[in-house]
Amino acid sequence: MIESVSANYDVAIIGAGPVGSFCALAHARKGARVALLEANPKASRRLAGEWLHPPAVRMLRDLGIHLDASPHSSPGTGFVVFPEDRSEPIELPYPGETTGMACEHATLVSKLHNALEDCTEVDRYESARVRAVENGRVTFSMDGDQKSLAIDRLIGADGRASVVRKSLGLPTERMTCSRMIGVVLEGVELPYEGYGHVIIGGPGPILMFRLGTDKVRIIVDVPLDHWTPRDRVSMLSESYANLLPESICESFSTALRDGVFQAAGNELLPRATYGNSRRVLIGDAAGHYHPLTAVGITLGFSDALDIAETQDFRKFTAKRLDSVRAPERLAFGLYEVFADHRPESVAVRQATYRRWRKSSKIRKHTMNLLACENVSIIRLGLTFFSIMARAIASCYPRSFKSKEWRRTRDVTGALVSRVGHFLGGFQSLKATDSATGKKPERVWNRLSRSLLVSVKSDDIKPQAANALHDAEPDGREALQSAIEQLLSLQHEDGSWEGEMLWCPMLTAQYVLLSFVLNQPLEPRRRRLVLKQFERTQLEGGTWGLHEHSHPYLFVTTLVYVAARLLDVEKDDPLIAQAGHFLRTEDVTAIPSWGKFWLAILNLYDWKGLNAVLPELWILPHRIPLHPSNWYCHTRLIYMAMSVVYSSQFQVPVTRVIEELRDELYPDKFDSIKFRSSKNRIRSEEVFSPPTARLRICYALGRVYQLFHSKRLRNKCVSELVERVRWEMNSSDHTSISPVSGFLNILALWLQDPDDIDCQKALVRIEGWIWEDERDGTRITGARSASWDTGFALQALANTPKAGGVPDALDRATKFLVSQQIRESFDGFSSAYRNDPKGGWCFAGIWHGWPVTDCTAEAILGVLATRPNAIDPEAIREATEFMLRG
Repeated sequence: MIESVSANYDVAIIGAGPVGSFCALAHARKGARVALLEANPKASRRLAGEWLHPPAVRMLRDLGIHLDASPHSSPGTGFVVFPEDRSEPIELPYPGETTGMACEHATLVSKLHNALEDCTEVDRYESARVRAVENGRVTFSMDGDQKSLAIDRLIGADGRASVVRKSLGLPTERMTCSRMIGVVLEGVELPYEGYGHVIIGGPGPILMFRLGTDKVRIIVDVPLDHWTPRDRVSMLSESYANLLPESICESFSTALRDGVFQAAGNELLPRATYGNSRRVLIGDAAGHYHPLTAVGITLGFSDALDIAETQDFRKFTAKRLDSVRAPERLAFGLYEVFADHRPESVAVRQATYRRWRKSSKIRKHTMNLLACENVSIIRLGLTFFSIMARAIASCYPRSFKSKEWRRTRDVTGALVSRVGHFLGGFQSLKATDSATGKKPERVWNRLSRSLLVSVKSDDIKPQAANALHDAEPDGREALQSAIEQLLSLQHEDGSWEGEMLWCPMLTAQYVLLSFVLNQPLEPRRRRLVLKQFERTQLEGGTWGLHEHSHPYLFVTTLVYVAARLLDVEKDDPLIAQAGHFLRTEDVTAIPSWGKFWLAILNLYDWKGLNAVLPELWILPHRIPLHPSNWYCHTRLIYMAMSVVYSSQFQVPVTRVIEELRDELYPDKFDSIKFRSSKNRIRSEEVFSPPTARLRICYALGRVYQLFHSKRLRNKCVSELVERVRWEMNSSDHTSISPVSGFLNILALWLQDPDDIDCQKALVRIEGWIWEDERDGTRITGARSASWDTGFALQALANTPKAGGVPDALDRATKFLVSQQIRESFDGFSSAYRNDPKGGWCFAGIWHGWPVTDCTAEAILGVLATRPNAIDPEAIREATEFMLRG
């Protein structure tokens, strides 16, 4: 049975934190009778706002609350920023004689509650958990009884998980932008006493300030991608401790190791509405921001004061939405600038530092805006665009090197794009219906393109407001099931390896290579290859780069030709629709790689390709065009292609080739002017159009091809064949991947069909094949045993060591340690490679291509589980390899 509260109140406030309590006192000062409902009296112990800007301090004093005398508070005269380059810190004092205050959250709440005890106009209902909110009535439980309260105005000061907000049908979703760790240290000194210290240079910024006479608060911002289940304490110590002053560093690390810290999520919700005249939202219930700028309490107090003093709700809403525009944008933008490490953000950050150092006026404007003393959006805009202009100007190089100008273009373009989306996102927010507060999807979508750290992407849905408050489920059963599943996937040699999914392009090239080399697939392999083509076919009968892809002429043509070479008839259901697609498209517009394979198969003319010149390899290395300056896969594909191109090899014209010519070219093969198709590429398959410089290089290459020296060509080809052979031998005859490996085989086969390295490589193709009855035969572009095993070890490191876990860890560690390359191999320097000694490959030691991130994950996996299994010398070699990378 629900008991009605007989007392009459002018207003009921849900939430007795700082903002709710302040709101109750502000209403009481106006003579209003107030009911204050507090769900959890212990909530004040959580990690929450503790820095008050000068306006918040003044508002408290106006209500007779003085924090100065508290042993758990300290005056705040401003902030000092420590740049990431360890240059001179930048002091940003509050203008004039104004001061802020740092006060323990629990002390602040206690002070407000003490003031409420002396206020007869306020009745405080402790442990009153709201169950239902309707117009004119709120129902709550207290001491096991259900009570209801009739009220004309209900104010929700109940924070991020506001039940009042939910009762209005407003979005209760927030975007989690990062996590924070809070530590309180005793007996330590700050470099700049009285200031809040903002330290840049870690994964996220650090905020540090004094709390009373003998305590210092440290708040560490941890980006979501660093919030891993791995040894979190070690991560925090390694990533943040060294940025702190020496006098604090050790105490901070000790507190982390001892578990003396608090954690909380940093969430974002722009203010778009304050509810309606009968159910009003204030403080975090209306909107909340990253705590770095400490505007939360100040804006919350202002909300509370204005609703107490303004009778007209529309005027209140208009005033508040206008007042929060500048602080809100500053809160979003400043955190992004301090937390993001992308070049465009670094440019803005450095420009901000320079402006602060140079201009006392800019320092004053910044602090007035930060403290909410000046809420002018015009002033914020002028300061903002002044810094943006200088950031862009600082990007322009002082030389004519094309690399520097490309960087300028990229940084400036990214900066302009992000600023545009930032302004557009808030403009969309401004257009939001303030009565409903329903934010259009484009607000988050546009902000996600600007605030790349705060709002990860529009694929990351905002977190439900009550998610953090729901009872956590018991995950032990799920954990045990996950462990058992992971152990079941371990291989006999101790490794884990999952399939790297690829598109059917490589499987088609495997068929084409087998046809060229006159090595037909055995019946079962043929059947399973066709099964793979069937499984990867898109709706409409074509093929693309992945299962959600649009049709690609490149992939569809190669698969169609491969199927026909496997004796599939053109009207077979597997390829009939693809054949129609090819007839409606222009196959001469297939991208260059497709032209290359078709030319080998005598289904295209070599005259229709831009020259793939082996002579590029004899150019001086300092010229960007030299292949040594290219991405390794691009370089190696080009190397083998240039050998094959130089031969102009084509298979003989057979019946099936004649038929394919007719099927691919309805206008007859002999009538096609292939020479004019060199630069023709289907528009849907162009990601970045060839630049003018590239087209000029192509033109020069065509001229050179007409008049090249055969003697020089033969010499270059001979040298490249030896390079191909070296790549084969240094990778256990697999090549870096089958993408270039198939071409390497063809390059050697053209020199000698019985070449021993060619024959070994043909056998090693099996190492790239995954095969089963369900999905058929597929060629993967990479193997991943070392990579997957490293992550599996790290995952199991924090699980209960029961069942088969210890044995699995022993076997996996033994495998992973055995995969380190402990000796260099001859020739790596002349192959434009780093010394491989000490590294781990993505696949395994046999691959011969170690990578820095694979090495890091392997080391982390071993150290997390069996650190004694690897000797210090191996760790040193791995470290040196990563540093060389």
